[in-house]
Amino acid sequence: MSRIVTILMMLVVLAFGVFLGVRLNGSRESRFDDQKKILEAYGLMKEFYVDEVNGDSLSDAGIQGMAEYLDPHTVYMEPEKVSYSKEEFEGNFDGIGIEFEVVNDTLLVVTPLSGGPSAAAGISPGDRIISIDSVSSVGITQQAVLKKLRGKQGTKVRLKIFRPLSGKILDFTVTRGKISTSSIDAAFMLENRIGYIRLSRFIATTANEFRQSLALLKKQGMGRLVIDLRGNPGGFLEQAVEVADEFLTKGQLIVYTKSRKHGAENERYIAKSGDGYEQGEVIVLIDKGSASASEILAGALQDNKRALVVGELSFGKGLVQQQLPFADGSALRLTVSRYYTPSGRQIQRVFHKGVIGRKHYYEEAMTNILPQKLFTNSDSLLYLRNSEVSVYKTSSLPGLLMSLKGSFKTGSKLAVLKDAGGIIPDFWVTAKKFQGFYQELSQSGSFDDIARKLLDDPLSKAQRYRGLLDAFIVDYAEESHFEALVMKTCKAKKIVFDRAGFIRDRKNIADAVKLRIAHQLFGTEGQIKFFVRSVDPIVRIAATVPVSQP
Repeated sequence: MSRIVTILMMLVVLAFGVFLGVRLNGSRESRFDDQKKILEAYGLMKEFYVDEVNGDSLSDAGIQGMAEYLDPHTVYMEPEKVSYSKEEFEGNFDGIGIEFEVVNDTLLVVTPLSGGPSAAAGISPGDRIISIDSVSSVGITQQAVLKKLRGKQGTKVRLKIFRPLSGKILDFTVTRGKISTSSIDAAFMLENRIGYIRLSRFIATTANEFRQSLALLKKQGMGRLVIDLRGNPGGFLEQAVEVADEFLTKGQLIVYTKSRKHGAENERYIAKSGDGYEQGEVIVLIDKGSASASEILAGALQDNKRALVVGELSFGKGLVQQQLPFADGSALRLTVSRYYTPSGRQIQRVFHKGVIGRKHYYEEAMTNILPQKLFTNSDSLLYLRNSEVSVYKTSSLPGLLMSLKGSFKTGSKLAVLKDAGGIIPDFWVTAKKFQGFYQELSQSGSFDDIARKLLDDPLSKAQRYRGLLDAFIVDYAEESHFEALVMKTCKAKKIVFDRAGFIRDRKNIADAVKLRIAHQLFGTEGQIKFFVRSVDPIVRIAATVPVSQP
């Protein structure tokens, strides 16, 4: 790199230092000293390090290091990541329109998106893409698939495909087009006038999608709505606000944010009148994967007593980020404020700064906090217990934590709960945990392998149900040679076949395979319909809890 370019890079780092210094609002002298130190460190490393150092990499690492010092949600994003993130959250991109998985080094078409270029070209669910533009796709990564299949609208991509049912290798040329992504994975009616909407994230189109789904369910006579936010990591705050507004009356507070500088980042979001569903019963489902904008929606409806929240304690992300771009296309996603639910709850989970703190933060997110371990007499909170779940009535806990403020004894159970942050459900559900043989089959990918073998077999009963989702949900049962197929899969994966475990969990194993078959035959919405209607105990709880008595 020339000296001129090196100087320019140093100036970029200096400019970032100025930006950071202004944000931190320190004295002029200390800001100058800090910026000078950063610039000197860059120059010394560039000039004297034992090996040649790439200036771009060094500046990126410096910004990354500063971001990692702050909090787990402040991140530096390289240009490619910024571009990909923008496409995902805008709700559309240019590509060939398939849902895919990479399984055992094989690129598998789960389903071509309806109306997309791949569907028009004749690509089918279950097809294996063995090469892209004459380059083998065996062993390809998820990220590489996206790079190869996405591209400018109107450009072409050549695919060589193996179709297991016919045993043929076929050649396709697919013209890339505009692909719309959706944040609503499924919207349909259950029994007893109960509507169900599965919301997977909050992107630029979420509020409009949600209104359309809501209107469709209302036309079908919906009397209670279940909004499923399980596994929803969040997204645009404004979209969560718009969705919440559909259920609240004019003047009700949805969420508010506070920043250190009490500037433009301080906002109060208030509901408007005349929206979509201000009277009917509402249940919101959450789990430990529900974060950020999901928690804003759940908290707003819970605090305004507009919905009951059912499920697990949520993730606990109460920080708001603003994406600040750099000239080279990279960006800093910087935490600029905290958000608070209408009652004043700040649900951010406790974290420690630095790389180690960030690592622990995400590891701890996967740890379940269970009500039966939090309280000495947890049975006093018990609402329901059966072979599948235990349900605790915990609607009083948020108010209890708020009333005690900071008067927690370190290490006490209430202190643990407060430090965990998140939205506490009104009905806290702990489900049966599968162990032993079932767990081994699940972790080894055996359910997916069995499902693919059945779908690749022209004689399988599953072939009769292509295009017949409702009949599949009701009528499809395990194949006559199901046990032999499980045993064969275990042998291939070097798993000891546990006959007692198989007998004990046979129905659950068969349901797990059926769930994977549903995904292949009917896509994500079909898979969700089968799971919700036939398997999911949490939805059954949501369908029956008394809304009038939280």
